[in-house]
Amino acid sequence: MNWPEDSMGGARRQIPTESWYSSVPKHRPVLHDQFEPSDSEEDDGQEQIKSASTNQMESSYTDNVYAEINCEESDKFLWSYQALYQQFASDPARDEVRHIARPKLMLVSSEYTRADRERLRPQLDSLISGGFIRKFKHKKTQDSRDVQDVIMDFMIEVFKQTKLQLTENAGYTPACPVSFVLTVPVIWCPRSSRVLQYAVEAAIGATGFGTLNHGSVDNIFIINEPEAAATFLLGKSNDMLAGETLVVLDCGGGTVDCVTYTITNSYPLRLKTEVGKPTGDNCGASYLNDNFEKHLLKRLANETYLEQDGESLEEIVRRLVPAFEDRDKRRQDVIIGRPYNTIYIKGLRSKKEKRFKNQHVELNHYDYNEIFMPLLRRVGKVLRGQIEMATSKGKDVKKVCLIGGFGACPSLRSYLGNNLKETMIELKLPQEIVLETTSDQKSLTAVSSGAVLRALNKDGGPERIAFCSYGFLRVQPYEPDFEGHKAAESWIDPLDEGEYVEVIDYFMLKGDTIDSVHHYDPITISHAFAVDRDLRCEEVLYVSDLPTKSNFPLDHPLNKDAHEAGRIVTDFSFLRKEGKIHPIRAKQDKEGNIHGQDHYEVEYDLVVIVEGRNLKYEARYPAGGKGKVQTVKQISIAAAFLPGTD
Repeated sequence: MNWPEDSMGGARRQIPTESWYSSVPKHRPVLHDQFEPSDSEEDDGQEQIKSASTNQMESSYTDNVYAEINCEESDKFLWSYQALYQQFASDPARDEVRHIARPKLMLVSSEYTRADRERLRPQLDSLISGGFIRKFKHKKTQDSRDVQDVIMDFMIEVFKQTKLQLTENAGYTPACPVSFVLTVPVIWCPRSSRVLQYAVEAAIGATGFGTLNHGSVDNIFIINEPEAAATFLLGKSNDMLAGETLVVLDCGGGTVDCVTYTITNSYPLRLKTEVGKPTGDNCGASYLNDNFEKHLLKRLANETYLEQDGESLEEIVRRLVPAFEDRDKRRQDVIIGRPYNTIYIKGLRSKKEKRFKNQHVELNHYDYNEIFMPLLRRVGKVLRGQIEMATSKGKDVKKVCLIGGFGACPSLRSYLGNNLKETMIELKLPQEIVLETTSDQKSLTAVSSGAVLRALNKDGGPERIAFCSYGFLRVQPYEPDFEGHKAAESWIDPLDEGEYVEVIDYFMLKGDTIDSVHHYDPITISHAFAVDRDLRCEEVLYVSDLPTKSNFPLDHPLNKDAHEAGRIVTDFSFLRKEGKIHPIRAKQDKEGNIHGQDHYEVEYDLVVIVEGRNLKYEARYPAGGKGKVQTVKQISIAAAFLPGTD
């Protein structure tokens, strides 16, 4: 795979998740509910009369919504290595607030990612206020899901490049089927997985790489990163038996995540729900770069004469990072060796006491220890904690699977090997714990390779239990004795003078067991329209990750987490044109008073079907169970289940 500006000539198997936005905002379509419209869009809205049926504002939603995303080739939006190396340029000429690195950390609500989330938050706010990305839900409420556009923009570039490479080298055509497997951190909740899922769907639509079925990715598969890696590393070894315990240590660029599993099946390899809680720390490989910069800045602190032509010491040091990234970080072993190197800095004066010589800074093994050891110790602490937790629960850990880009670092491998020997002695463990590693390149791709293997054999995965609730926004006749209706604001529909409320009616509740093919009872929908209106019916689908109940209004605390997951629009105006529907006349009482207005009433069935990891919903007319399908929509609900669920 040839990634743009890959300094190793296309040999890299991973790319940094970095983006750098230009000074020109992107044009994006408004997505209902999921993102909040701008002030100008709000001002343009006209007041609507609430009706028992047509109480939503007219939708501008179309099936081509993704096509409107501005994804044309431009060197102004930098991504991956383009963004990484741009920051090391002598004159980046870009506002660093628009440089977003490790955006996925916004979706990890853990203490050890707090600093990264606090770093990202003002950057996202700046991009939102500048019109570069869209705001999720409420304007004044910070939400981790505000990062969705950033992930989408990055995935668009990944898909464009992948499509190009496959077209040139593997004969890919638009007719080729493409399946998508998403790997997610074990600590992610369904909401976080859904953000990634939405971003991938948008990227597919924008690039034409893969197809959307009724506006959604068909049967997307989600798998935990540690399980995927274990599937790759141990799937063919046959030396792990059912009931045995292993630890997966995922050392990436930003975070180090650790989780303990018990084997439920040796072939094909299947892992039981994690033993205890996953743990981690923000001590990934990218922080070695930070330590390298800090080390040099400390040593060069008094060498202000180097600051020529407006270039600061920080900028001088920053330009030295790529060489450290490509060479020292990937090759030096500070545990079993005594590394030594010199770094060229133009104009640096010789100082024996500082080990400056001939415009070079000397780095000896003490310097490398200062750069590497703080992070190595933190990784070791994370691993030690998991082993202690497993031991306290009566589990004997047999193996530690080391994966991730940082997992290929020689220094880390040597340190963890020694750390495991010390842990075995100190905890008086009955057996040696094996550190399972692989080649450098395979360590980088263990997660993605294992995810593909797991997707090819989905048998034996978790039970199909919903971890989300799904329901439609409904207008119901007001029932004063209903608990949910008491909390809702009712109104009188001028068409029939009936009293109504608007609530969410859930058909799938968190905790439900869902068959691989599941048909829900038809939902009968009734819409009323003034005689001069189009007979356009719209239903809005909501999802909530929290336990909830049906028939409560959208603004009720039980629905505080609910947000739009999809919508279906059906135009029934053809019924009037074909004479299949007639107006319902306003009623006149004995005194001659007119009640209500002449209006049309459209009644149809909304049929919901779960097919694997898809949720399909159809508008069928007429109501009564034998109607003809008029409109079909579909969303992926892969994120509603535990990762690995078929």
